[in-house]
Amino acid sequence: MLKFKSRIVLACLSLVFTASFASAETWVCEFNDSTRRGTIPQKVVFELRPDGSALVMDPYLVHTDQAPKLAKFVKNTSSKLRVRWRVDDMPFNGGLASDMDFSLVHDKARNKAFITLNLPSFDNRDSGTGSCEVAK
Repeated sequence: MLKFKSRIVLACLSLVFTASFASAETWVCEFNDSTRRGTIPQKVVFELRPDGSALVMDPYLVHTDQAPKLAKFVKNTSSKLRVRWRVDDMPFNGGLASDMDFSLVHDKARNKAFITLNLPSFDNRDSGTGSCEVAK
């Protein structure tokens, strides 16, 4: 578990370090315990780029040795931040694997974040709540 935590910290620091040199804005979102399935990540990092795209890093990407993902959808307004991304072929118990589709909405005025997870191969969903802030 310590190795996994170290890897996520290094990946997050890498995104923050990259953002500081590229004029990007880095957001760090933390989520409470999810529902009974426990599949919502505790921390997600987004690097919002000047061109409107975003790079995403979460613990599942780190666990499967996947590089930060280019978000499939990004909308950043003065009131909300919305980002969607996919983790490819996440292995589960029993040798099964599924893509994991995440969607995050952050209400900036209330500092409330809502994340949902869809596992298309299993027809399962999970969700969680938390907050986000710009990394300093």
